Amino acid sequence: MDSETLTWRGIFRDLPREHGFEPLRVEGRLPDELRGSLYRCGPARFSIGGEPYLHWFDADGAVTAVKVEGGKAEGAVRTVDTRWLRKERSASRQLYRSYAQLGRGWRRWLTLPKNPANISVIPWDGQLLALWEAGLPVALDPATLETRGETTLEGRIGPTLSAHPHRVGRTLFNFGVRYGARFALDLYSFDTDVRRIGSVALPRPTIVHDFIATSRHLVFFCPPVRLRLARLLAGIGSFDNNLVWEPDRGTEVIVVPLAAPERPVRFSVPPFFQWHFVNAWDERDGTIVVDFIPYDDFQTNAWFGRAPFDPPTPPPPSRYSRARLHPALKSMDVEVLSAESWEFPALHPDRAAIPYQNAWLLSFQSLPPQLVRFEPDTRVRRSIPLGPGSVPSEPVVVPRKGRADGWVLSLVYDPVRDASYVAVIDGARPEDGPVARLWFDHFIPFPFHGAWSEAPLHHVKGVEA
Repeated sequence: MDSETLTWRGIFRDLPREHGFEPLRVEGRLPDELRGSLYRCGPARFSIGGEPYLHWFDADGAVTAVKVEGGKAEGAVRTVDTRWLRKERSASRQLYRSYAQLGRGWRRWLTLPKNPANISVIPWDGQLLALWEAGLPVALDPATLETRGETTLEGRIGPTLSAHPHRVGRTLFNFGVRYGARFALDLYSFDTDVRRIGSVALPRPTIVHDFIATSRHLVFFCPPVRLRLARLLAGIGSFDNNLVWEPDRGTEVIVVPLAAPERPVRFSVPPFFQWHFVNAWDERDGTIVVDFIPYDDFQTNAWFGRAPFDPPTPPPPSRYSRARLHPALKSMDVEVLSAESWEFPALHPDRAAIPYQNAWLLSFQSLPPQLVRFEPDTRVRRSIPLGPGSVPSEPVVVPRKGRADGWVLSLVYDPVRDASYVAVIDGARPEDGPVARLWFDHFIPFPFHGAWSEAPLHHVKGVEA
């Protein structure tokens, strides 16, 4: 097996060790001003009882947390111990249906899908919420990462909550997909309280992975992917097997005014699929600018499914695009800002919902991916050197007092040491590489999403380099 394949395989192995907070070795100089907690979530156990899952999205999730204060760091990582996982571990085999799993026996028809809690994690109201696409959040204890269980946040959300919230100012917006006789998107705001602010009916069951928020609107791009619900309910094929690309339907654009969520503007455009948005904002003339990462079709779903098992192959190409939505005209113009293949974008939180100077992303032009700072106005890309074969994950940008550029954090796998570390990067000097590396003594499988919190911390112990 060549070195590229070995490196790629390195991020798709089961988490080797779970533990609470313990000191991390700091290589370099950790900035004294960086204080808070980094949280990451992603698939971390790829089989049960020796039987591999069929899709990356079905692997059981784990949450990683790194607390930083006074130039020192502590790290913890634990599998999210859901009720489904506990029963499967006890049986030493897969039992439940999920994204690509069929389920065994009667569980193929008569149970809700397994929630692997493997996509994202956010701190909220004194707890951590591990998020999936088609289920409730799973609450964790932020002090230990121990699993508390599913939550409806005292009945304020449900039956599902998306793994892709977006913050505008002090308000966090999110949505949940409602399956059943009436297929719809439930819309939520998280501020001093959690409120359901509206619901948008959809013409057919589909997959909606992400959305974007401005100060006045929520924007959805609903792809021409149809879920064959009758077949799914009859137990004929998994959720994944029953997703069908139907490009003749086009992609539906839904613009929800926050002042009147019951009156969305809807129109169709030529077909595309996208997993993630970058940013969006309102202009004075009523135009809504949306930056996003589109694909020509839905082939990336198959790539994500096979990535943990097949030889390393770059995913189907994406692009960094800018759409200008004209709700009054029910039209959309699209400009390609970069034809490079991108994914997992991140933004300085102070630039959300307004024009911005740069974004941080992973370039999948080749494997392993590169961590890049991209400037949409100038089209300039600046790569971050991390070392041969290193595999970065989605970056998180932390605001920095008195500076437009923040600190950029990424959980990185180093194949030479077969261990993972958090890279701390000066956002103004990306070519210098990390100013500090916060080392775990083991590897952590590639995570998807997460968050940074500046909540008060207990005293953090550390290990000197």
